[in-house]
Amino acid sequence: MTTSISIVATGARTPVGLQAAPAAAAVRAGISRLGEHPYMIDQGGDPMPGALDPRLDPGMIGPQRLLALAETALREACEPLGDIPAFRLRLPLYVGLPELRPGFTPQDAQAVQSGLAGFEGLPIEIFGVSVITEGHAAGLSALATATQQIQRGTAEACLVGGVDSYFQPDTMEWLDASRQLAGAVSRSGFVPGEGAGFCLVMGDTARRRLGLISLARVLSVAVGRETKLIKTSDICLGEGLAATIRDALSDLRAGGESINAVICDINSEHYRGEEWGFVCLRLPLYFDDPTAYVSPADCWGDMGAASGPLFAMLACQAAARGYAKGPRTLLWASSEKGLRSAAVLGFDTVGTDLRGSIAHL
Repeated sequence: MTTSISIVATGARTPVGLQAAPAAAAVRAGISRLGEHPYMIDQGGDPMPGALDPRLDPGMIGPQRLLALAETALREACEPLGDIPAFRLRLPLYVGLPELRPGFTPQDAQAVQSGLAGFEGLPIEIFGVSVITEGHAAGLSALATATQQIQRGTAEACLVGGVDSYFQPDTMEWLDASRQLAGAVSRSGFVPGEGAGFCLVMGDTARRRLGLISLARVLSVAVGRETKLIKTSDICLGEGLAATIRDALSDLRAGGESINAVICDINSEHYRGEEWGFVCLRLPLYFDDPTAYVSPADCWGDMGAASGPLFAMLACQAAARGYAKGPRTLLWASSEKGLRSAAVLGFDTVGTDLRGSIAHL
């Protein structure tokens, strides 16, 4: 990137923490909220698995639930600007949403988009909300769009986020019918989760003018496609994800720089684990250890479209609090319908506690 772009603030709402710091601490400690839905039952008559937000009524569904999750995280990401009363930035907002699926329609996406534009009492002015209905990889795809806007000079700063919840009856029944829910019926299922993550992204000129600290530098972002999809008879060999990650790593100096940590959306589905396995075989020289990835779905469930911004939050917290493995972290996410996204975050300084991963210390 020709213009240095930084993440200067993050916000999060997850089943293991309602703000960024406690959520990251819970993941680092391996605290899990994986459990059961209080009333949804699968085809076998057993409670459906889930990692639910502890403060939301399980009966709240649809756009209302997504907006409740998003508002907390978005407000947290804007907090540093509230300390600068002389400035009121006008920022575009780019948000990853679920792929269109049973229980999430184009009308739902439009309702979330309108709701995000209507949040009041923010220290910024949101002058445009763009939603990307591409699922897991959508949040990092939103980051790619934001960095392009800052590079082009069309925006000094952007808000980037993602929000998702699987806990709509039609969605959970669809997952059950597809044998994607973790449990006795499926050997390759996952635990659905819900949450939101947001990042305030800013070029260095604006960041210095506002006196804000860089939590992480966005070294690169890449977006690609996989054509051999989950729930099809095609055999995926990881070509799409490998090409996307290779693009994200293209600026690393061969032999002199490597990826020290990986945070991703592997969620116990065989497809995702095997896809990453092929990437490890194709690109081993880029990593200190490609098998030592962090998969926070073990703690907060599968976060869907919220994944990428939440991974960025985890990486920023690790660097700020001294337990990052090194100066470069790769984030990646993989959507059911083929979108692949990856980002490399760089840290100018990291703490001295480099003894273990975010998930297991």
